[in-house]
Amino acid sequence: MTAQQLFDAVGPELRSQILGYIQTDERPAYRAMVQSLAGARKLRPQFVLEKSRAQQQEWLEAQLRLKTNGPVVEQLVQIWLLKSQSQMLITFLDVLGIEHDDKGQVENLPEEITEDKAAAGVQALLAAFPARQAALYLHMFQLQRPGGWEGLAKAIAASDALKL
Repeated sequence: MTAQQLFDAVGPELRSQILGYIQTDERPAYRAMVQSLAGARKLRPQFVLEKSRAQQQEWLEAQLRLKTNGPVVEQLVQIWLLKSQSQMLITFLDVLGIEHDDKGQVENLPEEITEDKAAAGVQALLAAFPARQAALYLHMFQLQRPGGWEGLAKAIAASDALKL
């Protein structure tokens, strides 16, 4: 799945939570996103920013569904994960033994993730975090490497809670 398909699959509640977080806590990123999306539609960003918060989210969701905006969706979800969900990232990376800074950012991704380690990581996430959020993170993690990791793909497929 692409980031855009994942964003659509997580449902309206989590989409709203992600956009709401960016809207309130990551204002520079939010303004850059609005500027990019509005510019692509030949609109001034002010056209969007003058709307109510709910109308802004509705407009943004419609724009993010457009195929051309896939990279914007990927960046949006990455910002939300890294800034708002760092504890989830850290939990997963620690279980897998992947080195990271204390914010969940990784310099070097492993060549292989065994199915056993991946399954342990999946269980740790599902025990501590909502299933939809864990599913979004795990699927986004798979996108960080062309083809993903076979062991992680099997662990995700084995869990009904991670189906999007």
